[in-house]
Amino acid sequence: MNININYDDCIGYGCLECLDICPKTVFDIEDKQLIVKADSSCCGCRVCMDVCPTSAILIEY
Repeated sequence: MNININYDDCIGYGCLECLDICPKTVFDIEDKQLIVKADSSCCGCRVCMDVCPTSAILIEY
């Protein structure tokens, strides 16, 4: 699975909805910016895409 974050749209440290809801702890914060720390752990549930208020996350299979 490939997880892409559109940093132009991502609110990052001001939001963190995806970080809080991800059941597999795929995301983390580094230098106040959201990062994908373990895309191999992604289960493909796409809940992060659903909660993102700016549609900044895209999961591709």
